[in-house]
Amino acid sequence: MIAESPLRIESMPLRRVPVGQQVKRYVFAPDTIRSMRFARTLSLYVMRETVLYCTLAFLVLSMVLLTQNLLRRLDELFLIGMTLDDVGVVLRCLMPIALSYAIPLAFLIGMLLAIRRLSADGELLALRAAGLGPNHFIVPILLLGLLAAGLSGWLMNDVEPPARRELVKLFKQVAARGAIVEPGKFRHVGANLVFVEDRERDGTLSGVMIYDQSAAERRFRVFASRGRLNFDENAKKIRLDLFDGDIHFDPRGNASTQYERMRFDTFSYNLDVGHLLGMDFWPVRPKQMTIPELHAVIARAASGDPLIELDQKEPLAYELEIHRRRALPFAPVLFAAIGVPIALASEHRGRNSGLLLVLLAAFAYYALGAIGVGIAESGRLAPALAHWLPNIIFACLAIALIRRARGTIPS
Repeated sequence: MIAESPLRIESMPLRRVPVGQQVKRYVFAPDTIRSMRFARTLSLYVMRETVLYCTLAFLVLSMVLLTQNLLRRLDELFLIGMTLDDVGVVLRCLMPIALSYAIPLAFLIGMLLAIRRLSADGELLALRAAGLGPNHFIVPILLLGLLAAGLSGWLMNDVEPPARRELVKLFKQVAARGAIVEPGKFRHVGANLVFVEDRERDGTLSGVMIYDQSAAERRFRVFASRGRLNFDENAKKIRLDLFDGDIHFDPRGNASTQYERMRFDTFSYNLDVGHLLGMDFWPVRPKQMTIPELHAVIARAASGDPLIELDQKEPLAYELEIHRRRALPFAPVLFAAIGVPIALASEHRGRNSGLLLVLLAAFAYYALGAIGVGIAESGRLAPALAHWLPNIIFACLAIALIRRARGTIPS
């Protein structure tokens, strides 16, 4: 008895057609439809497991990055006078920065843990026995990679720059209320020793003394009856405006009899605290700008504008930042396209070997990017290639691995 073919051909209703032309439609048999639904259900199961482990990895990694960044600066944040409410704002601003770095790594770790769990419990073998080929594993994880890439790109381009600017705004507010100093106590601010007798509610300081030790050959002391802290936009420093005071210069060298004193009505003194939050958090830095703002700076530089108000004068830094934000979000997609074929191919050779290979590949991806930026900064590589070359290399590698997986693993 001849078995019925899974595809059945039915003739269309009779109507006039040109001579020699035959119109037919193809209808899937019920067994074929059930098979497709079963395969889709299993693919959704793989996707659900991957989402679960990626979420867990994302939560853990995000907490680690946030805690590490906050603890590293916690003592210094309190040193400049920030309150617990201020630290809460800092934490909120640091969150999108940490998340943009956590998403690609969390996706990679979650994907590997999901495949490892399926393999360890024998489910990977069972899914293959049920008819799932490489495409049923690669496609759903690639879709998740695209989702992670979109989220990462949104954070890097739309959320992170305003968050960095908000940190600067908070810093200005702290400076304006004079919280960097504490009345009745000596405070070390950089290379300076600062003392304030009292601070009023509006931020006005009284009985100010500063001992400047930044230059060993010429130290001096500043005494003022009043003062006020402000944020200097041009110097990118906290400026202490002093009123009605004296500057006492220490004797030069061994000449103990030489002593100089200078009287002033107003005197502005800069307190350099840029090291506390890092240079990336100061105003008009590339990482604080949106993509249109970066393009505008590059256009200004091309027209001969000296970019006096910017910390970075070379347009190269702004070009590199543009390509960084456009290239790095693709990392989750590339990790998925490389990780799944390697994990599937290494199932019979030992699960740990596949995981190690994928982790080494991820490390190589970021290392290539860092090396490319270094070469571009020396002028030997175009800014676009510095960030896009790792993507191109890994995309070619992913295509080769997927083709190999389709050829060696039955679909």
